[in-house]
Order: sequence, then C-alpha cells, then structure tokens
Amino acid sequence: MIKNIFSFIVISLLTINFSYSQLSKAKRFAKTISAEDLSEHLYIYASDEFEGRDTGKEGQKKAVEYLRNYYKSIGVEAGDLDGDYFQPMTLKMRGRRGNPGSTVDSENVIAIIKGSEKPEEYVILSAHLDHVGIDKDGEIYNGADDDGSGTVALLEIAQAFKKAVDKGKGPKRSIVFLHVTGEEKGLLGSKYYTDNPVYPLENTVVNLNVDMIGRIDPTREAENDDYIYLIGSNHDSNDLHNLSEETNKETVNMTLDYRFNDKEDSNRFYYRSDHYNFAKNGIPIIFYFTGTHEDYHKITDTPDKIEYDLLERRSKLIFYTAWNIANRDRRIIVDPKPEKVVVSVDDLKHFTGVYSNPQFPTEMKIIELNGNLAMVPNGRSNDEAMELSALGDNKFKITMAGIDIEFIDKKMKFNMGGREMMFNLVPPPPIGDEVAEPMRVELGVNDKDPKAPPPPEKK
Repeated sequence: MIKNIFSFIVISLLTINFSYSQLSKAKRFAKTISAEDLSEHLYIYASDEFEGRDTGKEGQKKAVEYLRNYYKSIGVEAGDLDGDYFQPMTLKMRGRRGNPGSTVDSENVIAIIKGSEKPEEYVILSAHLDHVGIDKDGEIYNGADDDGSGTVALLEIAQAFKKAVDKGKGPKRSIVFLHVTGEEKGLLGSKYYTDNPVYPLENTVVNLNVDMIGRIDPTREAENDDYIYLIGSNHDSNDLHNLSEETNKETVNMTLDYRFNDKEDSNRFYYRSDHYNFAKNGIPIIFYFTGTHEDYHKITDTPDKIEYDLLERRSKLIFYTAWNIANRDRRIIVDPKPEKVVVSVDDLKHFTGVYSNPQFPTEMKIIELNGNLAMVPNGRSNDEAMELSALGDNKFKITMAGIDIEFIDKKMKFNMGGREMMFNLVPPPPIGDEVAEPMRVELGVNDKDPKAPPPPEKK
C-alpha cells in the first residue's frame, strides 16, 4: 500500500516536471499569438464582405477561401482526403414556420500539422466558420464573436505550432485545425465530420472547441474580466481536467469558471456547440466560451467590440493546453462509462406510435430506430429523429433537449424543465382513412436561435 502511494507520488511529480519543461519550450512560440494579429484577421473575417457567412451562401464561400489561403500562406498542409483543405458535403436544412426544407452544398475546412512521434494520434481544435447571414432588410450579421473570435484564435494557434515545427520543436501528436460549417443550423458540419471522419475517431485524443471567446459576459459584473468558461473538461476524463488546470496555473493563470459545466444547466451550453458531436462519440472535450451578451445574434456583433487583449490570453491558454496534450508520453485517459441501460427491441416496440395531448393541439411520433426509441418532430422525416436514451425499462431521456419521458399504460409523460404534460397513445386509423397532417412542433429550438433552449413558460 505504502509502496503504491509512493509510486503514485513519484509519477505525479514526474508528470508535473515534464509538463513544466514542455511549457517552457512552448512559451517562446506562444509569443506569436498577438492581439494585433487577431484583430487584423477578425476585421477581415467579420467584415461585410463575408455577408454574415450563412451556410452555403456566397459569404460562407468567401470565408472558407480565406481560411484555406491562410493555411497555405503559413505552410500548414491540407488535412482533407483530396488535399484541397475542404471536406465537401450536402446539408439538409430544416424548413421553418411551415416552409419546406432545402439542401445546400457547404464544406468544412481542415488543416493539419503532423506529429513527429505519434502522427496517428490526433488533437482536434475546432471552431465554427459560419454565422447567420443577412436578414430580410439586407442587414449583415457579421458574427465577430460568434464565432469569428474562435476562428481567428485557431489561425493564430496554428501559426504558433508551425513556428515550433520550423524550429524543430513540433508536437509529438498531430494537431488538426477543423473549421466546421452549419453550426448555426444545428451543429451540422461537426456531425458530418464525426459521421465521416477524416481521421479515425478511435485515434482522436481530444477535441478542444472554441466558440465565442472575445467578449465579457455582462452578468459577471463585479467579477474579474480575466476569465474563461470551461465546459466538459471533467465529463469524460479527469485526466484532461487536471491537465487543463495545471496548464493554466503554469501559464496565463486566468480564472477558469465552471458555472455552465453541469450537463443539466438550464442554458444547456454543453449541447449547443460542435464539441457535442465529439463527446457523443466518447472523445474527451473542452468547450472554451466566455458567454453570451447583448449583441448575441444581432447585427451589432462587430469586431470593434472584441476585447483583443483578453482574446490573446484566452487563445494562448488553448495553445498551451493543446501543446501539453500533444507532447506528453501517454494520451488522455478516458474515464470508464457507466453501464448503458439496454431495452430489447421487442420491448421498445410496445412504446411506438403517435401520441396526442387533448389540451395541446399537436401529436408526437415515437419510432424504433437502430435499436433505440426516437422522437420525430411532426412534419419531419425519420432522418431528423431525436434519439431517446434508456434510463430504465419504461423511462427515457432526450439528452440534447433535456426532456424526460416515461411510458405508463399507453400514455407518455413528458417532462421538460419541471413542466409536465401527459400524452395519450392514438389508436391507428382504419385502413383507407385519411389522416390530417398534425401541427408541427419544434423541440428545443426557437425561430431566432436554433441552438437556444425553448423560452420559459409565460406566467
């Protein structure tokens, strides 16, 4: 017992010393990350020229060209299969307010710095390249903070790693810079990547996702401004959390604020950016974020309102964390997962069907899909179904939307944020009868912000 404790202490000390030695090398390259360069990039990327970077539109095409040209200019190679920095895709866009959906062609941007010793292990840094475009009055949503700030942070971090490579001090593991499209449309670009990974998910060590790190959360008021919100660092790996904390203490030493870290937090930020698609696949993540503000998803989210000195420090923290992960001997340890509740397909079929609520003029369809239950929003196809996770024989959860569901005697009890509704199983219509299309209901979204939780119930 004593011997084991001693061994643990020795290993811990060696890890700390190694981390410190690695970071001392990193600090010379972190100096290349500057407020001036971040500002220069952002005033271009969040300019009117890019037309709000709406997915599939001309402004988004200009944005991906800007990113590709930058990586070419600093000598960071393409990370896609075709060698042109683009991962193309056709995305199905949901229709809103009764309008039919559509498809658009878009692309992720991928660049890579290959590791010197463990090139087949990947540290993925991500940020979304898109924003919400132009409104019906021709007003441009520049999206300087959302997510211009995260995008330019990745550009500067890439430059710092490339400087290290040029000096013969490149990372042991590969660093992938992944700029995803369609985040504002429902995390579509990151989902496409994790469904069609360029680099094997089993060899992906971690995802560090950066979304909105350029402003100060006005709710902090009397608190210090030198902070960053961390979400998810300890959800799948205490090893990652500890490394993140150590790295911060040894470098920028800013306040790491975990107020939104709980998966059940009412804001549900854990489910609202691209890291979530990596986390769903068992990959440890950290989501870097500094909060929403009065200009969130407004035309007033402009580059002049960014706190560039703070953006520099936050970008350096992410660089240092990626550096430590990429250069240590062992990869991040993933914590054991709790045993998954499995319900047989035959039992699941007892719960399938259409459910209605007499006080709420809508219907919800429950289907069996790939060995699980799923809820299909009315008016949508099965490929837009929301998966239910089993909590017990008749209890389920839609994790992303924070909805608890319990099936009781041909009824479905629906609980969202403490609000309960009971739905009755609708008997199937006689063969040959026509059934009117039910009213369309969207869960967990609103018309202005597809990532936002539903508004609170009016009193």
